[in-house]
Amino acid sequence: MKNPQVGRGTVAALVREKLNMTSDRQADHLVNTVTDSIVQVMRDNIDTDGFELKLPSFGKFVVRHKRGKRRLIRLTGKIQLTADKRKVKFLPLSKFRELEAWPKSS
Repeated sequence: MKNPQVGRGTVAALVREKLNMTSDRQADHLVNTVTDSIVQVMRDNIDTDGFELKLPSFGKFVVRHKRGKRRLIRLTGKIQLTADKRKVKFLPLSKFRELEAWPKSS
């Protein structure tokens, strides 16, 4: 059985309810604006190793630069250097970490 997925529509419905908005379109626009803004900030700072975007009580996004590694290509016997990578990692904060813990059974 497939796991259920929740998308922007569900988040937009929650935003509409919490902020007493009159239309789904306004709430969807707000959700899109926030997510696009987060992506833009990360794009602007992707070249900065160690850059952190902290969102209190939600989590933080961290940019990590990884150097290429030397790998042996078994088919040819040559040693090649892999490409350098830039990774964006999400680290959940307090409320999400509480959800990760399994409940203790008595």
